[in-house]
Amino acid sequence: MNVSTLLNTATSQAGSSQQSRQTEQPPAPEAKQATPDNDETFIDKAYRSLVLNRMGVDTEQLEEIEQKIEELESKSSLTKDEKDKLESLIKARDQLFEEAMRRQAEEGNSSQPSVTSNGIPTEIANKYDPRAISPDDMSLLAKDLHEAGVISWEQRSRMSFQFVKTHFYKTYTPESQQVDPSEPMDFVKVWEERVKANEYFNVPADQKARDQGILDVLRRV
Repeated sequence: MNVSTLLNTATSQAGSSQQSRQTEQPPAPEAKQATPDNDETFIDKAYRSLVLNRMGVDTEQLEEIEQKIEELESKSSLTKDEKDKLESLIKARDQLFEEAMRRQAEEGNSSQPSVTSNGIPTEIANKYDPRAISPDDMSLLAKDLHEAGVISWEQRSRMSFQFVKTHFYKTYTPESQQVDPSEPMDFVKVWEERVKANEYFNVPADQKARDQGILDVLRRV
């Protein structure tokens, strides 16, 4: 409900009786819910749901698993049983993607490029390891994933950008936060930390969805 609608509703209610006003008041909670943040969150969730549906992932089951994972990861410390449960949930989440991509590959057209059970082009999966890859090669991976239609342009840009060490220009980034562009590192871990940081700093919903999408893809490569 937009501002004009709210104003018109308030105006029409002003001349009615007290009883009439009471019966017309219920739409107010709807107006409270129709905020830009809520709309943005809904759109981002819908977009991710669309992508997952195209992949053949059971979104309801995935949401249930991720919610349980989030509840456990939010705890300051975990018991041994909780750690085992968390590990089991992570495996279950990965298995959802694997099964969906396996079904998709089996049902796909044989004329399409070869893909792994995780839905990543075989050539890309055989060429890169996101858990041991240099920033330079990470940029190439992002390029190949984008050209294969796996990630968006915005995701490619975020995956390609790193605070690299260089002698060609002055940087204000602390030395401890700069990385060697040729030194392999675990980018799955890097993006797991970024996704967690997004929750902590309450970044915009579209950025959360975009970064979560990057992490989902890197786990599948």
